[in-house]
Amino acid sequence: ATVLTISACGDGGSAPSAARPGEITGQVTGLVLEVVGRNIVEIETLRVRDADEKVWTFTAEGPLAFSPSHLREHQLFGQAVVVSYVRRGGSLVAIEIND
Repeated sequence: ATVLTISACGDGGSAPSAARPGEITGQVTGLVLEVVGRNIVEIETLRVRDADEKVWTFTAEGPLAFSPSHLREHQLFGQAVVVSYVRRGGSLVAIEIND
């Protein structure tokens, strides 16, 4: 039972999608305005305001290095984040978030 418990606690989620050939990629640095979690480790929606006051809205396709709660800390303390993203259809999908 211990082995099963340890296995179940591992990173069972799928890795976020990286950019595919031909997709438009970019990077935005800004302040977190809003974070909506899909669950405790995944982001449903992330809104960031850049230095030009433009608001960017991202989604994610699986867990990233930053959890929704960690991003809320950045929001609370006014700390900027760097979001690397890919454009898929009409959505901006975050593929990496850093301090």
